[in-house]
Amino acid sequence: MARPGDRFAIIRDPFSLTISCHPGEHRGNRQKNVAVLATCQALLFTNNSTAIALNGLAGYALAANKALATLPVTAWVIGGALSTLPASLLMKRIGRRAGFTVGALTGMVGAAICCLALSLGNFWLFCFGTMVFGVYNAVAQYYRFAAADAASADFKAKAISLVLAGGLVGGIVGPETSKLTSICSPRAISARICP
Repeated sequence: MARPGDRFAIIRDPFSLTISCHPGEHRGNRQKNVAVLATCQALLFTNNSTAIALNGLAGYALAANKALATLPVTAWVIGGALSTLPASLLMKRIGRRAGFTVGALTGMVGAAICCLALSLGNFWLFCFGTMVFGVYNAVAQYYRFAAADAASADFKAKAISLVLAGGLVGGIVGPETSKLTSICSPRAISARICP
């Protein structure tokens, strides 16, 4: 049970991230939480490395003025910068789990806007979509802090290190995934089907 002054409560839902600061919590739950957060950090950095590489290319393809080609990357950074403090306040109010859920849903909305913009060939809509996607990036930057809060005092440093190591994995997986999926572009697929 939560006590007055606790920042987190144990949530007994098998489909949720169970973050707690209770000293009596089972060690296995803490390690599971850190593994989930490290995986989330790896996925974040996979998204980040892919977005940084592809936003400029997509911007170049869509922009009438090629000097604006990297504006989508800038919009992504601005979206994250503008939402970092509100994300922190939101998580303080509704909790980390719900805050991370809101951030992930915002990332999905941003990705959907980007897909729509690419299919319509609309540069400014693509910039707006990357700005919305930047909100997800801002929220996800709190994974390491959640790991620190979820871990016991003797496991805290290792928990933070493991979550940050997840980011290294994502930094490698993202570019490799981009290389492997380059054959999935419409032009490459049509060239294979209709030689």
